Amino acid sequence: MQNWTKHALAGVAAIVATGLTWSVANAETVLRMNNWLPPQHSQLVGTMKPWAESVEKATAGRVKIELTDASLGAPPRQYDLAVDGVADITFGVTGYTPGRFKLPGVAELPLVAQKGEARSVALWKAYEQYFKQANEFSDVVLLGLYAHGAGRILTTSAAGPITDLDKYAGKKFRVGGGIIQDINVALGGVNVAAPANEVYEILSQGVADGTLLPLEAYPSFNLGGVIKYATTIPGGFYSSVWFAVMNKDKFESLPKEDQDAIMSVSGMELAKLGGKSFDDADTAAAEIMAKDGVEMLTADEAFVSALREKLASVEEKWIADADGLGIDGKAALEMVRAEAAALDATN
Repeated sequence: MQNWTKHALAGVAAIVATGLTWSVANAETVLRMNNWLPPQHSQLVGTMKPWAESVEKATAGRVKIELTDASLGAPPRQYDLAVDGVADITFGVTGYTPGRFKLPGVAELPLVAQKGEARSVALWKAYEQYFKQANEFSDVVLLGLYAHGAGRILTTSAAGPITDLDKYAGKKFRVGGGIIQDINVALGGVNVAAPANEVYEILSQGVADGTLLPLEAYPSFNLGGVIKYATTIPGGFYSSVWFAVMNKDKFESLPKEDQDAIMSVSGMELAKLGGKSFDDADTAAAEIMAKDGVEMLTADEAFVSALREKLASVEEKWIADADGLGIDGKAALEMVRAEAAALDATN
């Protein structure tokens, strides 16, 4: 009886040990991704959540990504949240921290492309070919860079439509961070700094005459009722660049198999996803704006020509900044324009 008991206990112990081994081998790694966007925002719905699902699928369920219920920091702090490990993964806008990231600004320049996917794919190719060596993202693991579709000139009924530079000059525009601030000033506009979620308030109160944003911002930030006109610049007015990054230590703690799986759905794949998501949101927003009676205008050749001349200095400054970092800025910009133009033409 005693021997049987010993054998039985040994068997139970073996089963428990086996169960523990299986559990550890199949344990989930849960990564915390910070979310600072409103629930309806196109990037939360169309990029962040689908990308998180693709990570889980690529790792066969070994890695899961959970979004925070509330943001762990203000939008300009997103990069540092990942650097410091406050969050494992963050998405953010490079232009929210002026002067920190110079090279991604190539995709923010005017007359690069109309579509976000075209700008995003061209940007990632430029990063791989030119920008990586500058180590602007050395504090983290860079998961992706992408851009939204070309921004539009959105104005209120009181401000009227913007159809030439004379009508643009002197207008107060809410702008985000990055090169758009330089673009607005170069065209004679006045910068009004405010978070995107406060655009409705400042426009409804007359603090600003309009805002410079892609069409998707209209539903994302509930701008119905304050935006009356939307002017499109053929060739693309400007864009903003988004990043997705991961804390280095957290990434390196993952098995190589999972690191490779995460990167397989990041990089160029994330650039395509993010850019296309913005484009799809722009298309949907245009339909909503039309139903709301927003007047959609397209700049004529004279307006575009004048704009190109006024903004030559903005382009030259980006090239000089790139050259200062040891990058051939002119060659990189030419490549981005050529790649983006080819992709724009096929979409």
